[in-house]
Amino acid sequence: MTRTARDHAIEVRNLTRVFPAGGTDTVVRANDDLTFSIPRGQVFGLLGANGAGKTTLVSQLLGLMRPTSGEIVVEGIDAVNRPDEVKAMTGYLPQTGLSMRLVEVRRALHYTGRLRGQGEADTRRQTAELIDELGLGDVKDRYVDQLSGGMTRLVNFGMALMGRPKLLVLDEPTNELDPHNRRLVWDMVSRRSAQDGTTVVLVTHNVLEAESAVDQVAVMNGGRITAMGTPGHLKEALGDRIRLELFVRDDHPLEHRERELFGAVGTLTEGKRDGSYLVQTDSARMPDLMRLVHGELGMDRVSDFRLTRPTLEDVYLTLDGRAEPGAGPAQGAGPDTDRIPAGAGEATATATAAVSAAPPGSAPAGPSPAAAA
Repeated sequence: MTRTARDHAIEVRNLTRVFPAGGTDTVVRANDDLTFSIPRGQVFGLLGANGAGKTTLVSQLLGLMRPTSGEIVVEGIDAVNRPDEVKAMTGYLPQTGLSMRLVEVRRALHYTGRLRGQGEADTRRQTAELIDELGLGDVKDRYVDQLSGGMTRLVNFGMALMGRPKLLVLDEPTNELDPHNRRLVWDMVSRRSAQDGTTVVLVTHNVLEAESAVDQVAVMNGGRITAMGTPGHLKEALGDRIRLELFVRDDHPLEHRERELFGAVGTLTEGKRDGSYLVQTDSARMPDLMRLVHGELGMDRVSDFRLTRPTLEDVYLTLDGRAEPGAGPAQGAGPDTDRIPAGAGEATATATAAVSAAPPGSAPAGPSPAAAA
């Protein structure tokens, strides 16, 4: 079915944001002529290396930064000229966390709802619901700054959900969470998207987690979107490929001759821990791989192996252009804020609390009352 503009929660057209480059006459194009749209109710993943332009893009979507040129429309509202209205419908979880650390958990949720314009009865009701859904009952009367990093992250996630926002922007939402709570967060995101029609923009480096959570994904590099589509569509771009994850016993790493044999079948790279290897090749070479594992190595040498289709991480590493699949992260990359000149980063950080705690009609100039808590 063909989608119309009314079906899109976010529309970005020819968006460009430039910054002066260190006092010279040149400029850095943090976002370079971006055009894309996000259907209402979808979970949209935004992937990219540090410095790719993700932070700059999100800051503009939230109305915290004006573009140099281009348009942003959120739920039919011009986000460039009417940022207050966009903030009133948006819940934001920044990577660095939210304010209200010096109040109890239940009050942090309750105050956020009231600051966002919720009525008292609805605020109390949603606060109780989130405490139950997030499993915060045992800590609801404890001060936020007394909690572990993971529990604080759950509280901040709940604060972003207060007021039932139409748009939810999550920056690395599962940082510091254990596997159980990571799954809890992804399940809650999926329910908001599927049942409530909430549109979710997910910014993350955890590509493997994102693959199971997103409906659509965009890969950013150098301020531009280099690829965009469903995870399945992007993986098809790698062709008819397979990947073998091989784990050999600690006291028997692959010998030189064995490396050459695997290298003759496909691309062999070492994993992140000793004794782990990744081989990628065409699916037609799968019998050759299995003969090497069973015949050349023998199962007494192998602690585990997995044969799978390419993952979204493989796509990301291929499109990123900085590392071979299976390699570790590139060295020397700075945070996205490296693209923002001195002063702009601090102003953005001060204003982020205003997005998650801004009632309709509030002024965007200063920090929200939540920042004083």
